[in-house]
Amino acid sequence: MQKDCKFWLLEDGQEIPDLEELSVCVNIKRKISNSHWTVFTYLHPDKTHIELGMKGHGKDLYIIMFERVWTISSVVSLDNWHSVCMTWSKSMIEPKVYVNGSKVVLKAQFEGMALHPHYHIVAGGGTLTLAVAHSFVKDNINIETGTELKGSLSQFRVWKHVRTAEDISGKTCTDGDVLHWDERIWKEIKDCHPIDDNTQQCDWPYYEVKLVIIIHREDGNKTNIYDAKEVVHQWLTKAIGELKFGQSYIYFHEVFPLGGLHTLSSSNAEEGTMKLWATSPGISQFNCLAQLTVVPSANVGKMQVELSEILAKRNKIDHYEIFTDPDFIFIYPLEDLRPNTTPPITATTSLPRTTETPTTTAPQPTTEIMTTAKTIGTTHIQMEATTAVVSSSTETTITISTPFMETTLAESSSTIKHTTVLSSTTSLTLKTTTCSSIVSPEGIKSDSYFNVNVNVTINGSGDPKNIIETWLNETLSSKGISVFHFKLLTSSTHARKRSVETKSSQVVRKHSLLSVTRQSCVFHARVTTSSNITETQKQIHFLLEKTYTSGSVCLDAQPDDILISYIGPCPEHNHHTRQGLFKWPQTDVQRIASLSCEGNPEKTAFRECFLDANSNDALWKSPDLGDCQVVVNRLSDLEGIIVTTDNAEDILMMIKDLIHEIKDLDENELSTVLNKLSDVINVRVITPPLGEVIISITSDILESKSNLQPFTNSILNITEAVGDQMLGFTGGLVSLTASAMAISVVNIDQDNFHNLTFGVSSTNKGFNPEIYINQEPFDGTVAFVSLPSEIQDRFPIVNNTSPRIQFQFYGVPTLFQTKNNPDMKKLNTYVVSASVTNATGNIENLKEYVAVTLHHLKDKRKDQNVQCVYWDFNKNDGYGGWSPKGCWTYNISKDYTTCLCDHMTHFGVLLDVSRTPIDEKNERILTLITYLGCGVSSCFLGITVLTYTLLEKLRRDYPSKILLNLSIALLGLNLVFLLNSWISSFDIYGLCIAVAVTLHYFLLTSFTWMGLGAVNMYFALVKVFNVYVPSYILKFCLLGWGIPLVICGLVLAINMDAYGMNIMSDSQMTLDDSEMFCWVQNDVVFYVTVVSYIAFILLCNGSIFLVVLIQIRNMQVNQPAGTRSGILKDLRAVASLTFLLGLTWSVAFLTWGPVKVFLLYLFSILNSLQGFFIFVFHCLMKENVRKQWRIHLCCGAFKLQEYSEWSQTATVVPKHKPNPPNTFPFMASVRSIKSNSTQSSTVSSESSQRQVTITRPDLGFLYENSLVIPRARTGLSFLPRDASPATASEIEFSSKPWMNGFDTDIYPK
Repeated sequence: MQKDCKFWLLEDGQEIPDLEELSVCVNIKRKISNSHWTVFTYLHPDKTHIELGMKGHGKDLYIIMFERVWTISSVVSLDNWHSVCMTWSKSMIEPKVYVNGSKVVLKAQFEGMALHPHYHIVAGGGTLTLAVAHSFVKDNINIETGTELKGSLSQFRVWKHVRTAEDISGKTCTDGDVLHWDERIWKEIKDCHPIDDNTQQCDWPYYEVKLVIIIHREDGNKTNIYDAKEVVHQWLTKAIGELKFGQSYIYFHEVFPLGGLHTLSSSNAEEGTMKLWATSPGISQFNCLAQLTVVPSANVGKMQVELSEILAKRNKIDHYEIFTDPDFIFIYPLEDLRPNTTPPITATTSLPRTTETPTTTAPQPTTEIMTTAKTIGTTHIQMEATTAVVSSSTETTITISTPFMETTLAESSSTIKHTTVLSSTTSLTLKTTTCSSIVSPEGIKSDSYFNVNVNVTINGSGDPKNIIETWLNETLSSKGISVFHFKLLTSSTHARKRSVETKSSQVVRKHSLLSVTRQSCVFHARVTTSSNITETQKQIHFLLEKTYTSGSVCLDAQPDDILISYIGPCPEHNHHTRQGLFKWPQTDVQRIASLSCEGNPEKTAFRECFLDANSNDALWKSPDLGDCQVVVNRLSDLEGIIVTTDNAEDILMMIKDLIHEIKDLDENELSTVLNKLSDVINVRVITPPLGEVIISITSDILESKSNLQPFTNSILNITEAVGDQMLGFTGGLVSLTASAMAISVVNIDQDNFHNLTFGVSSTNKGFNPEIYINQEPFDGTVAFVSLPSEIQDRFPIVNNTSPRIQFQFYGVPTLFQTKNNPDMKKLNTYVVSASVTNATGNIENLKEYVAVTLHHLKDKRKDQNVQCVYWDFNKNDGYGGWSPKGCWTYNISKDYTTCLCDHMTHFGVLLDVSRTPIDEKNERILTLITYLGCGVSSCFLGITVLTYTLLEKLRRDYPSKILLNLSIALLGLNLVFLLNSWISSFDIYGLCIAVAVTLHYFLLTSFTWMGLGAVNMYFALVKVFNVYVPSYILKFCLLGWGIPLVICGLVLAINMDAYGMNIMSDSQMTLDDSEMFCWVQNDVVFYVTVVSYIAFILLCNGSIFLVVLIQIRNMQVNQPAGTRSGILKDLRAVASLTFLLGLTWSVAFLTWGPVKVFLLYLFSILNSLQGFFIFVFHCLMKENVRKQWRIHLCCGAFKLQEYSEWSQTATVVPKHKPNPPNTFPFMASVRSIKSNSTQSSTVSSESSQRQVTITRPDLGFLYENSLVIPRARTGLSFLPRDASPATASEIEFSSKPWMNGFDTDIYPK
């Protein structure tokens, strides 16, 4: 425990480079529980956010990248060491995390956390702290308190590549190649020194040694690099011999002097800085690298400590004195041995003597060597080191202290460990000179590489891998032949038993096995020789076929079991890049070729020919074009490049890079890209890797903002050609996926074919879809296709060729835009297709249907129609379009539609756009308006019902009684609607049925009484003659309340389940996303008993409304000019009739297209407030209602006395001598019917003058109701003898109708 130890900070001058991929591993041990803790944070160089980090909360682990956070639950317990590794590359959408060697599942903290492939890179030059989080305040580092790691931290390492799961779990000893676990590159914050941990141990066979050596030559001459190679090799061999590892064998594979006369520096100039003797006589300085193999594996800590101590001693080889500085000795474990990357070095067969006369040589051409050491400045380099490892095995009995970092709770202190930086992007270029005086007589030596495959027989027990490695090192490495990339392949064992019995208190039988094992291995060998290839192969063969014996183990390889093949140089390659065309010459293995850049010839491009562990041929690495200028800036620049077999892949990579930069492609650019893709498919064999690049490019095109409509058919043809021409895959199945699409190719065994299914799931943004073949669909499936066995009749007949079926999935519906869409239908699913390659004919008219199930992009509402369709390439003048031919809808739900089709092509489901739901914001506003309007209407309808019920004089005529019944029906409808959701929340089945039936009943009664009101108005104003209806109101009541009762009763009797509970979603009006509502659930019942019934009522009411308006208009035309009503009165009358007849409900049938939202607002306002408007027009604006309110409800000055004329039954008709007496042929029929008037008259003060005029009805009074039977007779007028039409119009009493005549005011005042 170290007091005041809080964190470690990366040294100044040490930095992480830009990384397109990486691996980070660290060991942590929490000792004290704190809610929040930190493993490490790497801050972006702009100091604004965490670029990379690892934190925790309790037992949960947080992974941070690019301001995104992923969580792993309950993986970091107290008092236990945990190994945590994360890997990432720019092609991933999220990092991979391994805890204690096992991959764990990440959970994004928020939606949309996925990283977009190819758009991220870890920026170099940031700040890194261990065990704490940090930020910057005015360029000063600020350490976050309270979130430090209270425990121990060890083995923090960073790699510049993605480590595999096998490497992470099996190669825990190896060190990073960007950051090593070494204290020399960390700032020691206060007293945060490393602490030795005896519990962490690890054994490993492969090591790399890097060091800086000084060679002092006694004769005062400089040591050239060739002599240095031999001297250093002998020195290291001698040093290795001093190591004591029991029965272990240690082998040097090669020593590579990396250069000479370089200045080195240390982070502390006062501690261990080597003196620069480059100008001193006889002094030469070199950077050297050596690789070792320890068989069996040795403890890493012991190896590092003991070898460092031995190498730090001064040594003398012949007349050369060799010494180094411990601060510049770096030993770290390798994942595998690396081949030599330096140019060939010609060495003498014996050490040069100091008595030799120095050789004077002419300067020779220089060779540029790319190394992995990071250049600091221009004259010195920073080397690598490692001093700590993670224990992957505890079988060894040797206990070696391994540094780790420990933090304690006291004073928030922490202790951390150190690392060394090795840049992944910069390299050291060194120049060496070849001396002609030391060339051997045999000729110039060069490195030759061979692939060796050996089958050996091992007699004896032991680890076969260790036995074979020991054999190869003693047989080949001792002869100067380097062995690397060793792999043990297969084995078979035969055993002979020897039993030995021993006696004690009981007999114990022990068996010892002398086994005979047959093993196969493969490795690469490097030979530095002047011999030709054939002789070198014979030499290797001769060495391997000798019988090897070591103790009780005997190994033998027969000559026929040794296969040796020469690995030739990398061939010439014309490489098209965005930086131009590079014609790389033939280059030897592990050599670097250089060419001038096309855009800026003064700059140089480099490319290495390397030998991969999994390949038997030399391969070109990706070129280093960092200094070259980009010359291909636009897609149009590709038009002049002819696609060939050699450059097809290069062109694809250029297209891919350009599309990432250009988000919106115009038609010319799209045409260029698609033409190049077609050319590539035509000239190249499509392998899965090449096909994946094409699919990735196509996916990027689909996700761009380009107009794809003219190119839909071309894109579909390209993707189908990829699947049809796919070769080079095993297992009979290959799937290629990208974020916007996927294809699967299945080779069919025709003899065992019955059916085939294809499914797609996980199409979240940023994630590639997941493909599954011949599996049942499950939750999350977005597309599913099932092919019948009948399609095997259409398989192509080709000898020795399996039939092939291809499936395609498109996750971007915008690809399938149609040129014309008069039906206003929109694709509401992803698109999936199935096809048979080279089928014998069109696959159509199948008797067994192709079943396609597609997930809706938006939930289907009950009032929306869907249609199963396929993509017809010939529609819309060859642009393609949707066609329903040969497809039927089989099953529909809110989320899915299942289609049956008699052919194979691209399938989708269209949704009627005119009925698509509105957005959530407008939905909530409309719902609020509806509930508020219904509440207001309920209040005023209640007032209306009470007014006409309690005030008997107001309901003496038919219109008033019809109005009262309509108000009661609307009041019931509004109240049940308002209470529906609350009652439904009890989730009682019977109660829900009752509520649904009641709501249905009151809706039907409301519209029935609206219709009866229209019928009454028709009788009153249009069909007057010979109208006699006995028990008029009674029959209206039987119809108004009885017809809805019969309808609801029939529905209950036939199918009670037609009523039920519905969970209201975005597609319905709701105040809550999960609100329940009891209503009609059966579509047939809904459309027959609700939609059809209401439509019929509205059609009749609208017709009567038009007829009445025409009739009234005709009456007004014949009315004297002075007695006509004003425009405002006419408009008021029209509005009154519109609400009374329910004509506002017809707006519901027009809510589609661009005016849908506006009409929905209009519909909600008008209809939810229908009761309020009835109150306004038929209570508030009626004079006789207001008088009755004042009579019965007011007091004092506002109270009116009840007039006697309310009981009058007749009025006096003045005699009219000048005019002949009028007769009324319709009076008899009218008298036989109960008068529609209020049976009351009011005589004004002018009544003594006996001037009474009966005028024609006008719209000014018609607004009050239309439910009267009597009709005004055109031309009927009573005037005094001396009265003129003008004076008559001034003294009309239209509010006091004749008792047996007609009523111009439909609802009496």
